[in-house]
Amino acid sequence: MESQELSQLSPLEWIMPRSYVSQILCFPSSNPRIAQVLLDGLAGTLRDVPYLASRVVSRDHPKGSVALSLPRDSLSDLFRVNSLLTTVDYNTLKSGGFKPSLFDGLILSSPNINPANTSPSPVFRAVLSLVNGGCLLWVSMHHSTADITAFGSLLKIWASYCRTGSSEDIQFDPSWLDRSAIVRQSHDVPADTPLLLHKEESSNSASQPSKPQNLETHFFRYSAQYLKGLKVEVNKHLPEGTTWVSTSDILTAIIWGSIVHSEDAVANDNVADETCLMRIAVNCRSRFNPPLPKNYLGAAFGVTLVNAKRADLIAIGTATEQTLSLPAIANVAASVRQSVNFMDGDKMKAIVKHLTSQQDVTNLKLCQEPAPRVAVVSWADQGVYELDWGAELGHCEAVRLPSFKAKRYPVVFPRLPNGDLEVLVSFDTETVKKWKAAYDMSPWKA
Repeated sequence: MESQELSQLSPLEWIMPRSYVSQILCFPSSNPRIAQVLLDGLAGTLRDVPYLASRVVSRDHPKGSVALSLPRDSLSDLFRVNSLLTTVDYNTLKSGGFKPSLFDGLILSSPNINPANTSPSPVFRAVLSLVNGGCLLWVSMHHSTADITAFGSLLKIWASYCRTGSSEDIQFDPSWLDRSAIVRQSHDVPADTPLLLHKEESSNSASQPSKPQNLETHFFRYSAQYLKGLKVEVNKHLPEGTTWVSTSDILTAIIWGSIVHSEDAVANDNVADETCLMRIAVNCRSRFNPPLPKNYLGAAFGVTLVNAKRADLIAIGTATEQTLSLPAIANVAASVRQSVNFMDGDKMKAIVKHLTSQQDVTNLKLCQEPAPRVAVVSWADQGVYELDWGAELGHCEAVRLPSFKAKRYPVVFPRLPNGDLEVLVSFDTETVKKWKAAYDMSPWKA
């Protein structure tokens, strides 16, 4: 297979957000060889994934699409080392629970990755910040080349090189890079397949100055042990048509209930029968036929809608040990499961086929309709805590981001070693205060 074919972006990647997927990995190691081990490991990773040294560039046809340039960046462009030894103490970060606000004001990222909507934009950047008693590794990858699963797979390759000097240990295969399968499979799509795309109309709201808000970025932690037991009970109360729900479906229901309760300005019984909508992203690697590799390094997700009754969501968002409503959780979790199952290979192929036939994809976005704003994103299965980076680095202790400067609906962070899940939100302080009050009374807090 030609390297050019391997690195060509798929139509799905044309419409990815023009932003970066970024994470800060916190390591308790201050071994003097860390920087060299990471650099050598990245050199190996670059041999397997050459387009990390490319740029994302605009294409003329279709208008609004993007492609990869030939590799042009050096290792020193991709990776740099930053010393914060005299200003940042690792144990202080750790004793503060690695709170997002503790990272505010620190220069941890690469200066040349913002904004990501310029052409050309780097595909990949990483910065190692040496701090007193540990180190922080900031990794950023252009969303037009990767989703969170691909980001996790890339870290897996890099960690393998740091640990063993090769990617044989994780059975790396060039098929992980091959985007052509997505296009090949799109030629044969049933005519009645619904199109899970919408056109985003240009809005003038960006020019309207909005009232500044006092925002707070906060982590909530959910107990794996409690969720596991809850799943057994919820599966006994499912509505007709749903045979099972996962722990992830139940957590999504809990988070959605918390959003609706926290954002409701006033309690209003008149809207209890209202239907609420939420967007969810679904990893579709296994839904193609044949399936894409589990570690496929491109973007391969679809977005669909979930609907649920406000009354059920409020019941979940205000639940205590005494007032827990299993039917409410079962109803919402079942709706989540139905929406996840709705995303199949044919629907993904229909999206790709439609995109390849367009003259202009500028305003096309995933999901069958533009509303709603509410969305939950999950990084739970990224597997970052399981990665062994070798004797010098070891395992990362926390995955973090600094405080958001804008409102951000929940992101479920990678599953912790004991199974607990952290959920990051960024809302105005009143909304976070309301969420905290309900969370503290809830049975699922860790």
